[in-house]
Amino acid sequence: MKCPKCRCEVNTEQVHCPACGFTAKVLHGYLGSQWVRLERITDAAHCLRLEDSRRVEITLDDFERAFPQAFFAVYLGILPIGLTTSELGFWLLNQGAFNTHSVNRRNDFGIVLVVDPSARTASLISGYAIEGLFGDPLTTNILQKAAKLFSRGSFGPAIEAVCQRCSRVLKKHARKTPWQPESSAAPGITANMGLQPLRGGHRTAPTPSLNARHVP
Repeated sequence: MKCPKCRCEVNTEQVHCPACGFTAKVLHGYLGSQWVRLERITDAAHCLRLEDSRRVEITLDDFERAFPQAFFAVYLGILPIGLTTSELGFWLLNQGAFNTHSVNRRNDFGIVLVVDPSARTASLISGYAIEGLFGDPLTTNILQKAAKLFSRGSFGPAIEAVCQRCSRVLKKHARKTPWQPESSAAPGITANMGLQPLRGGHRTAPTPSLNARHVP
């Protein structure tokens, strides 16, 4: 996994980033450690027109139909000083219960686009299960190709472009991956393990350290 602050490689057992000292406790200190419920599109900065929101919803629906185990979500907001878009994306994928069409979609297979229109910054954060497909050079390239749309205030088309590029990355990987059947767990097994997730498909809230495994 990678530190959301400095992008240094971090061992999953480490509590602090060895390069910058970042720990998830920093985020939990002012964002909290509780689960939060989110729509797939959170427009706290009021950047999207109604028509844009509807078009983006269609794009997200297409994404989920193509990848039944995954989801794409968007957060647009003016962040407080000291909080970066990558840090917020890290927190959202660890603490957010996203209102996707299927409750079985886990955050491990989620992709969150965080945009701060005031600071003119954006980050694309992927879940632990697919982080290996979205390295820093590829993620930067995806965002750079949408930069002109963002700079013109065309947030809807920009979000669609980013989502579609991510879709192409996953499709390319899927063609190279052989199909392997997987047996289903017996009903009620999670209850026997003493797990009480917020909703089906989401893990319990991680401990306040960097070894939360949902995101890079």
